[in-house]
Amino acid sequence: MAQLYLQLQAKLMRDYYKDFSKYAKGKAPTRKVAWVTAFTPVEILEALDIEYIYPESYAAVIAASEQEQALLKESEKNGLCLDCCAYSGCFNGALSVGTAPRGMPPKPDVLIATNNQCNTLPNWWNLLAEEYHVPLIVLDYPGESVERERALPYVTVQHKDLISKMEALSGNKLDEARLAELIQNSQRSVAAWNRVADLLANKCVEPTALFDGISYLITDRCKPETAALYDAMYDIQAEAPEADAERTPVFWLGYPLWYHPQRYLKELLPDLRICGSNYITWWSLDYSGGDPFERLFTAYNYTFLNLSAKTKRERLQSCIERSGAKAAISLRNKSCKCDFVSAKYIDLPQVELEIDMIDREYLDLERAKAQLDILREIV
Repeated sequence: MAQLYLQLQAKLMRDYYKDFSKYAKGKAPTRKVAWVTAFTPVEILEALDIEYIYPESYAAVIAASEQEQALLKESEKNGLCLDCCAYSGCFNGALSVGTAPRGMPPKPDVLIATNNQCNTLPNWWNLLAEEYHVPLIVLDYPGESVERERALPYVTVQHKDLISKMEALSGNKLDEARLAELIQNSQRSVAAWNRVADLLANKCVEPTALFDGISYLITDRCKPETAALYDAMYDIQAEAPEADAERTPVFWLGYPLWYHPQRYLKELLPDLRICGSNYITWWSLDYSGGDPFERLFTAYNYTFLNLSAKTKRERLQSCIERSGAKAAISLRNKSCKCDFVSAKYIDLPQVELEIDMIDREYLDLERAKAQLDILREIV
């Protein structure tokens, strides 16, 4: 099973990075290329044989490769201050110097951004559009602020307009049956991932595996290999021993720390264990509905970060309760102030750490340790 997992993982990574300059040997991509934000309906792009690349995810790869500091400083010289989104600073710095760990991504033919995650992304994509002089498409998802009966046709018009523009770009014609098949693949990937994520509550599973493993649900959710990968991952992780009852279970609220070898502050938590994380649920999209357009609407209009504050609190409380957490560690992310999610409305001890998911120099380990010591005393 471990061998199957590694084979599937290698295939997905090879397919995703095959046109990056390090491996492309100067050859241009054979397909049109879209740069997309994390909650773009990529099933449409896959159905039209358009390659899609995630700059946010690549920024995380850069930080994990310990190269983010020079690129953040390069980006600052070009006008993006260090207080901006570190994903954008890291990636734009790489564009400026022309190098990154896996090579440079092929230049975009189109840029697609959504507002169902954060409002920073359309602004970042505007900068990219100015840089590359390519069309920018921004998809507006109203979320729960508009009742479903009005929101569904509003979003569907945008999805159909996206299809029309991508047909013109690619020269391909959308096959709705193919689109339905890809949506079904995404649904299977989500279901398989949820089984893996649920193991964190009661098994001795290193959260690093989940923080890294969810990347395939982001970049490859509509590929058939992704569900198979997660099924293999489940079989491996399900064999892990039961969680150590001597360590206090805590819930991790916020992004992984991409620059950290374990993606979280493992060295400060010898007597605590991560039993759950809201980040590993963000891409558990709900593809329910009738036709493909209703299913895409449900998935992308109601992403966790696009829900009302009340619904987010209710879902978060349910997630924490299922995990069995006795406390929470909330990250006040320098880059994502508007996406800050706290457990303060839930009857649970918590500590809030000033931190960033990309910029390691923003982390004050001594201060974090002191705050965690206070949490221990409360627990």
